[in-house]
Amino acid sequence: MSDLLHLSPAGSGIHPDLLHAPGGFAWWYLDLVDARGNGLVCIWSFGLPFLPGYTSAARRGHPQTPALRPSLNLASFRGGKLDFYVLQEFAPHEVQWSPGPHGDLWRFGQSVLESVQRDGQRRVHLQLHLTMPTGALAQATIDATGPAITHSGRAPDPAHRLIDPLPDHDWTPLLAVATGRATLHAHNKTVHFEGRVYHDRNGGRRPMHDLGIDLWTWGRLAFPSREFIYYVLYPRDPQRPTQSLFVELDSSGQAHILPGLSLRRSAPAKNMGAMRWWPTQVIEREGRPLITIDNRHRIDSGPFYLRAVPRAHDHERDEVARGINEVCDPARIDLDVHRPLVRMRVHRRQASNSIWLPLFTGPRQGRVRRLVQSWLPGATAAPAHAPPVEPPPSPEEQR
Repeated sequence: MSDLLHLSPAGSGIHPDLLHAPGGFAWWYLDLVDARGNGLVCIWSFGLPFLPGYTSAARRGHPQTPALRPSLNLASFRGGKLDFYVLQEFAPHEVQWSPGPHGDLWRFGQSVLESVQRDGQRRVHLQLHLTMPTGALAQATIDATGPAITHSGRAPDPAHRLIDPLPDHDWTPLLAVATGRATLHAHNKTVHFEGRVYHDRNGGRRPMHDLGIDLWTWGRLAFPSREFIYYVLYPRDPQRPTQSLFVELDSSGQAHILPGLSLRRSAPAKNMGAMRWWPTQVIEREGRPLITIDNRHRIDSGPFYLRAVPRAHDHERDEVARGINEVCDPARIDLDVHRPLVRMRVHRRQASNSIWLPLFTGPRQGRVRRLVQSWLPGATAAPAHAPPVEPPPSPEEQR
């Protein structure tokens, strides 16, 4: 089994050359969650394994390169339910990744995303402009600033110092214990969010399904003055040990790897798609419960991936946290039986889409009406390109 759980040191980086690795992947993740469990998740990526056809091509021995499959995903949730969702796939010529001396700048169509580091501070600024299947434009702005993450006794350094060889899964937390603000406007409705933000980066040169993983679970918990992250990998080979990583990020940005912890083994439940998951997880120290995690508020529950907004309790400190929990079964990604269901949720700007796409893209409210309207005589599909709105300037240009 590969060493998936590789926590990269400060100053390491992944380079755009990774986009030419057959079957590889690179994604950047940001979530914002408030004390009530409301918030959003944004993922911008190249070679996201979940995209229809990407993983199956690698299984057949004809892997695609990440550069050919860029995508942008935005999901918001309120009251324990998914409130807005879009996963949009772009043509390669619509996307640009520009690494610089202080971080990275990306353009996905009209959307501009920036993650930069100056004077020990990490700033993330996202301006999203996404065309819905109806042709309407959804817009979101997300801002967060906080201490850059450091660990291994090294000072933060945003430069792209490449890891060679790159681990099968390079994982780098970039921002935590920070407050962020977001605004989402879609279909004449505007929603504002303010809460704790977490931001990281992932990349690898090998297909995820080929890493020997049976099941992995990841979570981040926003306690009052710290971020607690757990990443547990169960191997496909029962003779191999479970790989676990427990990390605490403090308010200064320092990362501390916590030894002596484990995730209690228990029989998983299954959702309607037969995906295994844990309604409750317990992190232990020497057999004693340390943190209990309630994952029952699921906001994404598919055949190979599940996301929840947990409520956690630290028994030693008597502290409560909200956050995000994920479970993934790589062997079930992009199977033939599931692919039509996944296509219903992926908006491809340069290709045909599922007739069910309006039901799963955009705000939850009004989705049935939008679906029916898309089937009416004379209804037109969303334009392949967004309306002629002037792209917003990057944060660098604004300064």
